[in-house]
Amino acid sequence: MTLFRYGKGMGPTGVLLSTAQFSRVSHVERLIKQGNTLWGQGIMLDPRRILRVSLSSAAVAPVDLSFCTQRSGFSGALNQPLTAMPYYPEIIKQLACWHHGMMPDWRWLIGCGPGLTPSGDDMLTGMLAVLYVAGFSARLGHFLPPADRLAQLTTSVSCSYLNSARMGEFSIPVLKVMRRLQSGRDPQPAIQRLLAVGHTSGADTLLGIAIAQRWLQMVDSRGRHARSGNNTHIYSGCGDGELFPRGQFAT
Repeated sequence: MTLFRYGKGMGPTGVLLSTAQFSRVSHVERLIKQGNTLWGQGIMLDPRRILRVSLSSAAVAPVDLSFCTQRSGFSGALNQPLTAMPYYPEIIKQLACWHHGMMPDWRWLIGCGPGLTPSGDDMLTGMLAVLYVAGFSARLGHFLPPADRLAQLTTSVSCSYLNSARMGEFSIPVLKVMRRLQSGRDPQPAIQRLLAVGHTSGADTLLGIAIAQRWLQMVDSRGRHARSGNNTHIYSGCGDGELFPRGQFAT
């Protein structure tokens, strides 16, 4: 469970507090959760409403990383070719493994990199967001190791985020990027907000989104997932102006 201060966004398995409430609980060493009530050291908080932060399945336009000079936690600048990034071949290999019904081995990636949510975990979160909207929600339970095994590989916070991601629940910055890409609206403001998350978490998540989209394009180009000549995952074959606002083109 993560406590969020109002105005700083919202994530899965989290509790959003007003600025005053956040200040009151910031010094509390231990909070107890009973049902939906938080209490401890003379403080009791009841939720005004429960928000399920999730994505719906729909077509999504490719993300453009050509303008992103930010650096991933261990893969260098985002605007370099995806194929030149470390671990890219192995990631594609594991995605193909999962696509063919086998259990992918992400042990080398989970928990890898700096941060409370390590870079490898953030990349997997971005990949899960793409796969969820691409219609693979029923198969995402086997994309990652079981929850008990996952807890041994990474931090408790990151484990919680990954378990939420496999159920289609993501933080607001991730949701806004995906929904902008789904709607065809200019995604730049949402992308910039995601890039501002953490030290490299936003950049790593965006990289995961781009890699998963590239993999889906590869699968579709081989005719393994195309339906009636139309790509159901990624917009293609239409006028650029319809899909990439303000001159943004896929790479």
